[in-house]
Amino acid sequence: MRSLLIFLVSLLTLSAFSQENLKEVTILHWNDFHARNQAYRVSKKDSATGKQVYYEVGGVGSMLGYLKKYRTPNSLVLNAGDDFQGTPISNFTRGKSQIELLNLYNIDAFVLGNHEFDYSQYSLDSALKLAKFDVLSANVFMTSKNSLMGKPNVIKTINGVKFGIIGITLPELFTTSLPRNVTDLVMLNTDSVIQEGITDLKARNADVIILLTHAGLDTDKELAAKFFGDVDIIVGGHSHTTLYKPVRVNGVVIVQAGSYGRNLGKLDLKIDVDKDTIISSSGLLIETIMDSAIIDKQAQQIADNMIAQYMPELSKVIGTLETDWRAGYGDESNLGQFEADAFKNKTGADIGFVNGGGLRKSLFKGNILVSDIWEINPFGNEVQVFTVSGKDLRQMIKNNIKIRREKQNAGEGAEILQTSGLNYSFDSRLVDAGSEDFLLSLNIGRTEVQDDMNYTIATNNYVTGQFKKFFGDIGIEIEPKVTGWLDRDIIIETVKDMKTVNTVLEKRIVDVAK
Repeated sequence: MRSLLIFLVSLLTLSAFSQENLKEVTILHWNDFHARNQAYRVSKKDSATGKQVYYEVGGVGSMLGYLKKYRTPNSLVLNAGDDFQGTPISNFTRGKSQIELLNLYNIDAFVLGNHEFDYSQYSLDSALKLAKFDVLSANVFMTSKNSLMGKPNVIKTINGVKFGIIGITLPELFTTSLPRNVTDLVMLNTDSVIQEGITDLKARNADVIILLTHAGLDTDKELAAKFFGDVDIIVGGHSHTTLYKPVRVNGVVIVQAGSYGRNLGKLDLKIDVDKDTIISSSGLLIETIMDSAIIDKQAQQIADNMIAQYMPELSKVIGTLETDWRAGYGDESNLGQFEADAFKNKTGADIGFVNGGGLRKSLFKGNILVSDIWEINPFGNEVQVFTVSGKDLRQMIKNNIKIRREKQNAGEGAEILQTSGLNYSFDSRLVDAGSEDFLLSLNIGRTEVQDDMNYTIATNNYVTGQFKKFFGDIGIEIEPKVTGWLDRDIIIETVKDMKTVNTVLEKRIVDVAK
């Protein structure tokens, strides 16, 4: 009997000890805010009526309001980058507005995204001096300062749990940025800096290791497959993926909250700190629907005051849109075709190209404001013109088709070049089979492109600066000529001239295999 009592007391003691070391922590996270500091309208289909329902989400006030609603002393708050770029205030202040607003959130850690570099590495370095939170980036090295752009890692202790957080910026930073903005930088090997970070954090007795990445879901999955023995969680950004539930790869929990502040991610964890093990995890996204009972009015007023001085010009109505403009990253879109047409017509070129990823906003029919064009074209890219022979043009298009097809077959996003003046058809089955005869037609209007003729092309300086990313190696170096015209200025001028815009999507690129 005495032995039994001793056993029961011991069991109860062990159970109590175990429960005492089972900790609960919530990670609150978001990514790719892109300076959407004010609420904006979205729509979804009502399941009961089938009609489109419109409502407002996001903005600094809503995001901070929802963050305060769900934040407790046991919360870890993480931001996975790309808070810069997307609305005029970010451009006017070269990102400093976003750092000042991020200071309101009391973030535990923020990782640099690729768009944080859009105003150059030096402007970013200056803006970061205002940050009152830990900025991470283990793989971006600034040569002139002989230091990383951010801290490689940090430890945050929440409810007795030591979280080791490693920051990873998009490894393809150089191919997603204008070359002049990243001349002073070196990208360090991603795997190496992660392993160094793991070793460092383990030596400092971290219980849980998190990768805070701005690299995209596909890369996050690859990192989980490589480092699952040490990494527990990946909080990601860049691909704007709306993960309503976490993805798990080899036991690593991966989360991402979409974009533009529409969602706040919430990941609930139970952690055994004795075994440095996550016992359970459950994640969801909370839509930041405009709610007067939740919105942080003081924070929203700060954001509104920043923007107010620019509103008289930005709020001007310049035209009327009769059909929704739809942006498209991987498919032809009426907005992309409208802009490509505008570039072609303004410059008198034979062909206009616009990269799908450069158009950052769709627009519902109604009044077109100056601010709408700024938000569609936030980068302020210059339109440039260059000339190539028909033979080189044919190779450019063939290379572009191959590049896109390779990404499609790999399950990756394949950015399209919206066209004006140029129409072509191809057979993706022949591309996949390795045939070089897949380009079936290549026409300027209704006339076949002639190899021995020259053709002028108008596009933005991002496409010319990343020429090989879009067109591969064609054996010659192009010589772009500057026009002095910014893309958004051309679009504003075009809308003003047209007054009423009704853009109908055309089929300018045809894959006969579909």
